[in-house]
Amino acid sequence: MKKIIYFLALGLCIACSEKKPIEISPDDLHGSIDQVTDIMIHDIFSPPVASRIFAYPNIAAYEIIALGNPGYKSLAGQLEGLTPIPAPDGENTVNPELAALIANMELSKKLIFSEDRMEKFQDSLYGKWRALNETEFEASKSYGLTVADHIASWMDKDNYKQTRTMPKFTVDTEEPGRWQPTPPSYMDGIEPHWNKIRPFVLDSAQQFTPPPPPDYSMEEDSQFFKELKEVYDISEKITENGDETEEVQFAKFWDCNP
Repeated sequence: MKKIIYFLALGLCIACSEKKPIEISPDDLHGSIDQVTDIMIHDIFSPPVASRIFAYPNIAAYEIIALGNPGYKSLAGQLEGLTPIPAPDGENTVNPELAALIANMELSKKLIFSEDRMEKFQDSLYGKWRALNETEFEASKSYGLTVADHIASWMDKDNYKQTRTMPKFTVDTEEPGRWQPTPPSYMDGIEPHWNKIRPFVLDSAQQFTPPPPPDYSMEEDSQFFKELKEVYDISEKITENGDETEEVQFAKFWDCNP
């Protein structure tokens, strides 16, 4: 009888000591992206720069998931300059979903100004995951950081940093048809050198050149004046109808915050 009780107790101890796998859901990734979005708004990034902050961390996460999932195809060789990510150490128990989320958060932190906000968010999750299964967490974290470094190395070659030192957009006030800053904020032209950033899949920013706008003219029969009058009339109608109109709701949705 004593032997039976002993083995039952031993089995119970072993069962209790076994750590369950850390479960990562799509909501966890969405929560991380929401956190980054809030930080971007706080840091006041322009929409083009925000697109870059969203892109690279999610590519890092995707590449980890794709590595072990035959249903997904790696973007290496498809995106300009992207090489395959390192394979995980076969001796370590890496949780792909966890490693992908860690890579996403780590790379996001490299792309924002308020790193302390992201670190606080990371630490809260790291503590929880470490308590659930320290071995799996450490292996997944190590691999996630390795992939983050790999993607960061590729990212740093996209010419973004070089464009930070290029001259601002110059407004030629002598030409009446040239763009000029407008009220209420009189902001400078946003990212005038964005066409120099390395594209992901295009051969250059010139591959799909949009048609030019109509020539500036205040003659009432010109195409420019007709388009100008159309915008003016619509704005006057919206102002007359008030802020609750559908058009105002559309404008608020497309406000230039991420």
